[in-house]
Amino acid sequence: MERRLTAGADLLTRIMLGLTLALLLGGMVLGVGQNRESWKALMLAALILIVCWKELPRLCHWLERLGAVRIWLVLTLLCLAVKGAWVLLVRITPSGDYATFRGYANALAQQPVLEGGRYMALFPHIFGYSSFLSWFIRLLGPGELLAQVLNVVLTGVSGSFLFLLGRRWWGLPAGISGYLLWIACPSQTIYNSLVLSEPLYTTLMLGALVLLTAGEGGRPILRGAATGLVLRWFNGVRPIAAVVIIALLIWRLVLKPEEWLLGESRRYWLGLLATLLAVYAITGPLWQAHLTRRIGEEPSTTPGYSVLVGFNQNSGGAWNWEDSNLLFSLSDAPGTTAQQAQEGALKAAKDRITSGEVELLPLMGDKLRAFLGSDHACVGYVGSVVRHTKLFALACNGFYYAILMLAGAGLARLWRNRERFALVLLPLYVLGLTCAQMLVEVAGRYHYSILPVLLLLGQVALFRPVPEKTKKFSKKPGKLLTGHGF
Repeated sequence: MERRLTAGADLLTRIMLGLTLALLLGGMVLGVGQNRESWKALMLAALILIVCWKELPRLCHWLERLGAVRIWLVLTLLCLAVKGAWVLLVRITPSGDYATFRGYANALAQQPVLEGGRYMALFPHIFGYSSFLSWFIRLLGPGELLAQVLNVVLTGVSGSFLFLLGRRWWGLPAGISGYLLWIACPSQTIYNSLVLSEPLYTTLMLGALVLLTAGEGGRPILRGAATGLVLRWFNGVRPIAAVVIIALLIWRLVLKPEEWLLGESRRYWLGLLATLLAVYAITGPLWQAHLTRRIGEEPSTTPGYSVLVGFNQNSGGAWNWEDSNLLFSLSDAPGTTAQQAQEGALKAAKDRITSGEVELLPLMGDKLRAFLGSDHACVGYVGSVVRHTKLFALACNGFYYAILMLAGAGLARLWRNRERFALVLLPLYVLGLTCAQMLVEVAGRYHYSILPVLLLLGQVALFRPVPEKTKKFSKKPGKLLTGHGF
C-alpha cells in the first residue's frame, strides 16, 4: 500500500511542478513579447544568471567561514543600509492607495471609532495594514518616513526568514545566497519608498513557512496555534491566507500520504493541522468583531467588486473607472450596507461572465502577463521623483527574469529528483496565488510575495538539499530516519 501511495504522490507532485514551471515560463514569454525593452531585460537577465550560476555559490561558500550568526548579522546590516539609503534618498508623496493607507492609519491612531469607515467596510483588508501602521503612529508619532522605515525593518525580517529557510533546506551557503539576492532585488528596494501592505504580509507568509517547516519535533499544538494566529493576521492584511492553508493540506494529504501510515508522524500532523485550523477559524469572527468595532459598521465578506474587475475584458482584469463607479453607486444607495454593495457587484460579475461577451482565454493571457510578465510596475509609482526610469525598469525586469529562470531550473531539478519534502509548499503557493489572481483584480505589484518564493526555488538549482536537516518517521514508534521526508 505504501508503495502505491508513494507512486501516486510522485506522479501528482511531478504534475504540480510541471504546471508551476509552465506557468512561470508562460508569464515570462508573455512579458518578454511586449516590447523591445523587454528583450533588453532578457539579455540582462542572461548575464545575471551566468554570474549567479558561476560566482554566487563560490562567494557564499567563502562567506560561510564567518559562521551563521556573524554572517546573518552582516547581511542584516547590509540589508538595512541598502534599503534604508533608498528610502532616505527617494521620498514619495503618498497618493492613491498609498495615501489611503496612510490616511486611515492616522485616523485609527486618533479615533476609537473611525469616522466615515464605509470605504474600509467595502475593502476590509485595508484595516490590517492601516491598524499595524497606526500602532507605531501612536507610539512614535506620524513621522514623514515612518511607514518607509517600517518597510525597511520588515525587509530585514523577511530576509532573515529567507536566510533561515535556505540554511534549513540547503545549508548555510544557500541561506546566504537567498538573503544576498533579496538585498539586491531592485523592485523590492523601490517598493520600500511607498506606504503599502506588501512588505508586511510577505513577512507574515514567510514566518508561517518557518513555523511549518521546522521539523517534526517540539510541540505540534503550540506550533499549530502560532501558525494559525500568523495566518489570521496575514489574511487580515491581504485575504490570501487560504492559499497557504490549501497548499499545506495538499502537501500533507496528497503529496505525502504515505507518512500517515507512520504513527508518530500522523499524530504530529493531526495535532498541528487540527490546532492550526481551529485557531484560524475561531479568530475569524474575533477579527471581524474587532474590525466592526473600530470602523463603526459591519465589513463586507464578499469580494464581489474584485471578481467584477477581474473579468473586465476592456481593462484586462485591472482597475477601471467603470467598475469602480458601479460599486460606489451601489454603496451610496440609501440604506445599503457594504455587504449588500459587494453582493450587487458580485451579481454584476456573474452577469458579465455569463453574457458571452468575455473571451476567457485572451483575458487570462492578459492577466497572466500583468501578474507575472514583468516586475517594473514599481517604477511607475516613483517616476515623479526618479530620473532614468527606463534604466530602473530594465534593472527590475532583468533581475526578475533571471530569478524566474533560476526558479525554473530549480523546479526542473525537483521534478527530476521527485522531491516531496516541505519545499513543495513553494510551488504550491505560486500556483495557488496565480490561479486566485486569474479570478479577481490583477496588478503587477500583487506578485510581490512570490519574489522571495522564487529566490528560494532558485537555491534548488544552485545547491543540493541537506539530508541531515530533514527528518521522517520510521514505521517503528520513536525511531527517526534521516532523509528528504521533511
